[in-house]
Amino acid sequence: MEVAIIVPLIVFASIVLIVGTPFYFHHRNRRVIYEAIKTSVEKTGEADPKLIAAITTDAIGPNADLRRGLLLVSLGAALAVIGALSEADMIGAPLWTVGLLPGLPGLAYIVFHFFVPREATV
Repeated sequence: MEVAIIVPLIVFASIVLIVGTPFYFHHRNRRVIYEAIKTSVEKTGEADPKLIAAITTDAIGPNADLRRGLLLVSLGAALAVIGALSEADMIGAPLWTVGLLPGLPGLAYIVFHFFVPREATV
């Protein structure tokens, strides 16, 4: 194979790997909880309420939106600085505008954190 084919293949495969890995581990964690509930029902005839609560409640903490928003805003700022320093154009627009892609959703998450009420998790 030529290098011209291998490089894009590696780039896109790494993107798929980075995005797919958290989904896989979340699925595996759910499967372990389901198996624990199944084993509990087979042995005792009823499910443990703690196991049911573990699968029905979402493990999103009260500050998850703020953390996610700050992370995306900082990523957007980093891309904007890189784009401003490189002075390159992308499709007729300055490269720093690429920083708006993660930056604006990050700002939305921060707004959600302050204006949308969230119940505390245990």
